[in-house]
Amino acid sequence: MFKTKHSILLIILAMLALSLMPVQAAGPVYPDLPDLEGQEIAIAVENLYTPFQFENPASGEVMGFEYDLVEELCLRINCTPSYQYTSWDVMIASVGEGQYDMGMTGISIIEERKEIVDFSDPYINLQQFLLVRADEDRFEDIEEFAADENLILGVQQGTAGYWVTLDYIPEDSDRRVVYNEFGALVQALIVGDVDAIPADASAAAGFVSTTADAVKLTGPAISEDTMGFIFPKGSELVAPINAALASMTADGFLDFLYHKWFVEYVPATGELYADLPDLDGQEIAIAVENLYLPFQFEEATTGEVMGFEYDLVAEICSRINCAPDYQYTSWDVMIASVGEGQYDMGMTGISIIDERKEIVDFGDPYINLQQFLLVRADEDRFTDMDEFVANEDLLLGVQQGTAGFWVTLDYLSEDSGRRVVYNEFGALVQALIVGDVDAIPADAAAAAGFKSTTGGAVKLTGPSISDDEMGFIFPKGSELVAPMNAALASLKADGYLDFLLTKWFFNYQPAPQE
Repeated sequence: MFKTKHSILLIILAMLALSLMPVQAAGPVYPDLPDLEGQEIAIAVENLYTPFQFENPASGEVMGFEYDLVEELCLRINCTPSYQYTSWDVMIASVGEGQYDMGMTGISIIEERKEIVDFSDPYINLQQFLLVRADEDRFEDIEEFAADENLILGVQQGTAGYWVTLDYIPEDSDRRVVYNEFGALVQALIVGDVDAIPADASAAAGFVSTTADAVKLTGPAISEDTMGFIFPKGSELVAPINAALASMTADGFLDFLYHKWFVEYVPATGELYADLPDLDGQEIAIAVENLYLPFQFEEATTGEVMGFEYDLVAEICSRINCAPDYQYTSWDVMIASVGEGQYDMGMTGISIIDERKEIVDFGDPYINLQQFLLVRADEDRFTDMDEFVANEDLLLGVQQGTAGFWVTLDYLSEDSGRRVVYNEFGALVQALIVGDVDAIPADAAAAAGFKSTTGGAVKLTGPSISDDEMGFIFPKGSELVAPMNAALASLKADGYLDFLLTKWFFNYQPAPQE
């Protein structure tokens, strides 16, 4: 799988470019995607193909790559999946006849099937290999297998492996045995009824694990295997599904999902993120201001509470089994309140600063946002912080206790007479607009939001003043720090954090205020 790694700097630069564009009415996160207005989609699914869709052996929960994929698709284009279970041998024909709106079960895109159904764009490419018994030494690849007339190939009816092996062992050959279920096919291999079967690497890895290494892969790939969703011919769903898939490819979500289900998931135990701590559903009281776009806020057009940090905590708790309990409080008391143990944790884009470490413990940083100068749109008296400081007629506005408050102390001291302190960032921006101050420090994300909501009345100027690492806060000595850090590390490793940064600092477009 192609991996895209975004540096924070590139995302911030992209957000700045985005702030120069008109805000779309369809927003707020994926404004350029189609809106299906909650349309219910009947989806045929077999639910027997690990790790695409299956019943978890440990919990009985229905889960898998395709369920996660469709959930994210429907979040982006506003649809409602209705899963309807059916068998593999009738699925393609049933979708083609219009009994379902869509079908999914790791369906390979093959020309013969295109005569019956329409396919979406591929969402994964899985190569086909030969799966053999662990002690097999008579052949190493498909050519050597085909050359030995004593060997029997097992295939599953209608699958990619069925079709791609026809070039080697034809349909009318007595060396080809057809099965209806992949599990039965693997069992036939183990007991010696067949000598090899075609399988994609992910499914093979699962059976290697669940059969105690009784089987193995051999040789190079037989073929490539691209998979997609299926639809009745001419379906109007193909275009919006493809648009959503393209966005998921672009922002890294598909990369993350591939890593989750084809690397992290352990078929033998049914575990995801098995190496992470398990908090046993522990409820965590989290202090949040809910006023810092795009970290956590109430969306202007919908009233929905949303943001980067909400998504981040939701994913963390899904991995380490905790339950967030959000409790709203003001910024000016948050750090002290968490330090006193009134809350288990705090979040609101909190910069990691040494002075604060005397009051609370920080988790590892989850983002690094640079600080810039935000000025009026017609400002031409200075272009950077050094020129601002040199002009003694200019006033700097700062928000009490924020990163901007601290990092600008290196330029204008607290007793300089040129610093005006505010308690709220909104009031600070308003003071800038009306001329009570001439510049304020702001990270690029917040600045882009206020540029949009003030009709272009403000702009950023100059290079960054500083870097700004942010993290969650905890009471001193909290036992939550270690499991939270472990979960954060896993989010960084599998690409989820990259995806989340793109979602909220690139795709999200703040709604303009009337």
